[in-house]
Amino acid sequence: MAGPRPFLLLDPPSTSAFCRRGSLREKDDARNAPFPNIDLILLSGAVREAGFRPIFIDAQLNRMTWPQVLDRAREHDVAGLLSLTSSSRIDEELGELAALKLALGDVPCYVVGSIIIQREAMRLSRLMADHHSLDGIILNTAEHNLTDVLRRGDGVEPFNIVTRGARSLIPEVKVRYGEGLRIPRPQHAIFKDKRYCFPQSKHKPVTCVQWAFGCPYTCEFCIDNQLYRKMLYREVDDVIKELVEIDAQGFREVYFKDLTFALHKKLAVEFLTKLAGCRLRLRWLCTTRIDVATPEVLALMKKAGCYGIEFGVEHANEATRRRVDKRISDQRIREVFAECRRVGIETTAFIMLAFEDDTEDDVRATIDFARSLRPKYVSFNVVNALPGTAYEQRARQEGFLQEGGCDYGFAASNIKHRHLTHAKVEELRREAVRSFYLRPAAILEKLMDVRSFFEFRKLVRLGLGTLS
Repeated sequence: MAGPRPFLLLDPPSTSAFCRRGSLREKDDARNAPFPNIDLILLSGAVREAGFRPIFIDAQLNRMTWPQVLDRAREHDVAGLLSLTSSSRIDEELGELAALKLALGDVPCYVVGSIIIQREAMRLSRLMADHHSLDGIILNTAEHNLTDVLRRGDGVEPFNIVTRGARSLIPEVKVRYGEGLRIPRPQHAIFKDKRYCFPQSKHKPVTCVQWAFGCPYTCEFCIDNQLYRKMLYREVDDVIKELVEIDAQGFREVYFKDLTFALHKKLAVEFLTKLAGCRLRLRWLCTTRIDVATPEVLALMKKAGCYGIEFGVEHANEATRRRVDKRISDQRIREVFAECRRVGIETTAFIMLAFEDDTEDDVRATIDFARSLRPKYVSFNVVNALPGTAYEQRARQEGFLQEGGCDYGFAASNIKHRHLTHAKVEELRREAVRSFYLRPAAILEKLMDVRSFFEFRKLVRLGLGTLS
């Protein structure tokens, strides 16, 4: 008896180093840490549940051309395509996907649209009008009925997928508050590749898991909080079972793609207690907020296998943080970083350099503040007004938005600074990165922490990226 027909999940080819990192986001210059893609991981379960066998091609990681993707897909007689896209290259990619779809026998073709695209109704309308071979654009990976769409085609009216059979082009996203969100169990095994890693990784192979979706906060500069204004949680036991399965498959690290891990304290205590009781070999890292990371939660996270946390520190000046709706005190930031050191959790600080009215002294004060927290890693990012954010709207209204697109690598800016040139901003970022990572003490500390050849090679790669 023949088994289920293959359904191709694709990270498409690109002419430059580019990473579609998941949760409908993307980031340029991914040479140093190729993330496994959470969007395709999450949707792989729906493809399986629809009666297909998901297969995965990462053409970006494997440096494949579109003809090579076609040759590989023909080997499997695929029943359909589900591809990632990027906001800056989507027309080019949809044209290539149309040719691929036709060459494979006019199979159904769906794409995951970036969050930046889905916030622009006119652009979505134009994409569907201009690309007739496209069967649908998936707007989010949390509340979805992709399973039904793949089973029955456009006869169903999806609420999170723009298709030609839907009566409304931009369906309303229905948000339920609380737990119980069901996601078909992802097929992690097909994404197992030892080349994937995170910048902080200590072991391989790695994968991504998502427990909670959404963000209730209103940080002015953030695009991620545009998808959901409330939180949706998967059932605790379902996520535990997924982690047990991942551990059994030989994965050694997990990145939780929640925007604010452990925000719901009662659920977090339940989840972390159960996870600790499983005694898995898995170690994991996550992103959360300073005001969520209480000593009790941090202790439980460590016990449950957490080795690293990413925090958005953003800026050294409390008034600047309040203005962009990140209302956290300097004292609280210092206390949390110190508590993480005490319990043995590594920290990564996300820093934003050069808001529109920052002076050179302000930028240097922010760099010094980041160093004073003694994090393991710092991500220095030049401020950009991302499309669809409240910050972009204010930048346009107040006249400091520079038209022409933003830099998803966050090494340059798309805003007009009152006191700094663009060249000076980029120079300060390079100085910040080198002053943190290339100090002799920092190099020695990282070398002393190395426990494997994998870690050493990763540090060399990150160091070379720092110098570029």
